[in-house]
Amino acid sequence: MNTAAALPRMSFRPAWLLWLKRELAPFPGRWPMTVRMVVAVTLVTIISMSLQVPQLAFSAFFVFFVSKENRVLTLFTGVIMIAGATVSTALTLFLYDYTFDHPVLRVPLMAGFVFAAMFLSRTFVIGPLGFVLGFFNALMQIVGENAPNPDALVRGELWLWVALVYAIALTVVINQILLPADPWTALVGSLALRLNAAATALERAIKTGVAGGQTNQPLLDLATRGCTNMLGLLNFSEMKDPQLKRRHPFLVETIATTGHLVSATASFEFREPTPLSADDVACAKTLLADIAQLRSLLPGLSVSLTARAATPREAPLPQLREMQFAVESFRDSLIRGASDFSSTIPAKARKSLFNPDAFTNPSHVRFALKVTLAAMVCYLIYTGLHWPGISTAFITCCFVALGNTGATIYKSWLRLFGCLAGGLMGYLAIFFLIPHMESIASLVLLTAVASALIGWVAAGSERIAYAGLQAAFAFYLCVFQGFEPGIDLTIVRDRLVGILLGTVVSAIVFRSIWPEHAAEELRQTLSRVLREVSKLLLIPKPGVPGETDGAAATALHRALAKDLDSILVLLEQAAVENVMFRNPRSFSPVLLERLVAHIQALCLISTALLRKTKMEEWQRLPPSVQEREFALRDFISRYFQSSAGQIEAGLGLKALESGHELSEWSTATSNVTQNDRPRLVNRLIAQVQKLV
Repeated sequence: MNTAAALPRMSFRPAWLLWLKRELAPFPGRWPMTVRMVVAVTLVTIISMSLQVPQLAFSAFFVFFVSKENRVLTLFTGVIMIAGATVSTALTLFLYDYTFDHPVLRVPLMAGFVFAAMFLSRTFVIGPLGFVLGFFNALMQIVGENAPNPDALVRGELWLWVALVYAIALTVVINQILLPADPWTALVGSLALRLNAAATALERAIKTGVAGGQTNQPLLDLATRGCTNMLGLLNFSEMKDPQLKRRHPFLVETIATTGHLVSATASFEFREPTPLSADDVACAKTLLADIAQLRSLLPGLSVSLTARAATPREAPLPQLREMQFAVESFRDSLIRGASDFSSTIPAKARKSLFNPDAFTNPSHVRFALKVTLAAMVCYLIYTGLHWPGISTAFITCCFVALGNTGATIYKSWLRLFGCLAGGLMGYLAIFFLIPHMESIASLVLLTAVASALIGWVAAGSERIAYAGLQAAFAFYLCVFQGFEPGIDLTIVRDRLVGILLGTVVSAIVFRSIWPEHAAEELRQTLSRVLREVSKLLLIPKPGVPGETDGAAATALHRALAKDLDSILVLLEQAAVENVMFRNPRSFSPVLLERLVAHIQALCLISTALLRKTKMEEWQRLPPSVQEREFALRDFISRYFQSSAGQIEAGLGLKALESGHELSEWSTATSNVTQNDRPRLVNRLIAQVQKLV
């Protein structure tokens, strides 16, 4: 026997290389966004060089900063940036009357603006606008220190405003007319992704004749992360198209049904392997055809569907029936959404300018104080050293600050490595290319090629996009040193030193003062998820109609989806944090990852128990079995409550004790053969026992 052939092939590539390969892989929408950024930077370069508009490096950088995944979000960001820059410029010019010759006023005012920027970024309804207003004013106070006289200061401020505003406006226009990424298109793509996941599962089952027995982590993530992102895309779509706003209730329902469908698909895939009957196969083929029809209709704003003449035959397999129900709900929501515009949109309640906990949650003030302290420490250091070139330390403290230490360190790494990459590209250009350039055409070609490479990174996921922004800034600072070829190599050196200083100071401050660790936040979120699942398990109750707790279950599902989405992000941040620091109260990264996977599965099973088919099966159970099931679910619910406390305290989990509820449940269901609900309850028991 060939032993080598029987063993799985091992990969000896380091983890960081696999991560980089994944993050640089193409995906829909990445190359159009890259093209838009390249065109915008090229036009900005031509305009600024031809008209001699100063601060070209900032103009080119803000093309990257404003460019977003869809044109509505780009327009929204551009308007905020222009408004913030305009107000900040006017306010700064006014304040210079009092602070230009008085550092004793300028320094505390600068600290106050940093505090306001960071506080508003977390509490203001339009957080980015609050950040821009505060941060720009603080930054302008620093810029004023290097001005030789008030006249030069005013001219520099106004030219900087021109350089930023025209570049942002040009970027917005290009995003509107060139390969526009529409939020409706992105929403349709998200809906199609869920339909495709269901179709793939059905195709595999039809081909093999077996349902279940699969391990599919992407499907599990899709089933547990909820629909928050799609609802956001819907809001952006409605800002552009009033017709969509009139159909809002039906589109929300459509989004919810795709979440139901992908959840039912996950239940279908992850159940115990079961051979499909001939009726199951026939129903699966019909369901596959229905999904193909719905998928073909998605791109249009109008839907030509009519109600069925006859109800499709129900599949014997419960999970297939649940998928049938989800697809029928999807179809029904499309029909009503395309034809029924009689419902009016309720008047929106007046909203506050600040989040509900803006002035009651002390973490907002603490966060702003920590960032202010780090930024001002860096300011005092580079001012005391008379080294203004490393003023990027001040900017670094403001831009990398996030809610916890892990997130802050991760963003700092992206900033540092992005600057290293962009600086290296700039150095190579200065050494080998710029000395041979004789016209603006060669500079434009160099800019376009470099922007394409950097833009591909900046157009990626949030895990790597920030590195692309920093690479762009570092490269443009190297290459755009005036209106003639520049060979000053100290710019990027100073910038990297400043970034390193800002990263170190931020890490020390966030680690030492009111620390907010990602591992701690992850444990808090995991414990909250277990408590939410424990409440879900108490629905339904014997003798109580299922509709009674419908609203509570819907609210719990929404909270679960939001928390599960946060957990996956916090898990990555906790892994970064554990590399930098050893937190004695945190679980190991491996344990946390395993725990998250098991809790995802528990959420999926708990949600499946409340789906339509399972509620119908609950109603068919004998009263005595209903009593035993509720007693068992109550027993597991109390175990989850206890486990949530253990996780919150950073203690190890205890195994589920073999109580009399388990034995009584087994005895009560020994003769139940025509009902699939006990099987899923047994899956729940088995999954709970895997927690430890």
